Amino acid sequence: MSTTDHMTDQFHAFDAEGTLALELELPEAEALRAWLLRATADGVTSLDDPFVNSALAKLARAVDTVHATVNVRRELEQAGLEVAHLSDEQVRELGRRVSEAATPGIRV
Repeated sequence: MSTTDHMTDQFHAFDAEGTLALELELPEAEALRAWLLRATADGVTSLDDPFVNSALAKLARAVDTVHATVNVRRELEQAGLEVAHLSDEQVRELGRRVSEAATPGIRV
């Protein structure tokens, strides 16, 4: 039995509602994402494991959200808006609202 199979069997013994939160620097998260997407020597990817696939999808969303937030914050600052005091969520919301105002009738 592989280590992954053994860990998966142990995982089922615990409460499925348990969660684990990690704080990673963006470069660390990007490196982990790239590593998980690499195929092994026999051509199998980590995407074949449903738990890893799910975790990778969450990681990808988080990395993409950070990139989007950084880009929106930079664009707003370049447009002359002071947004340093806004949280990331507030910056994304402001960016969404600006985008909607710039493209009336088009929902993204």
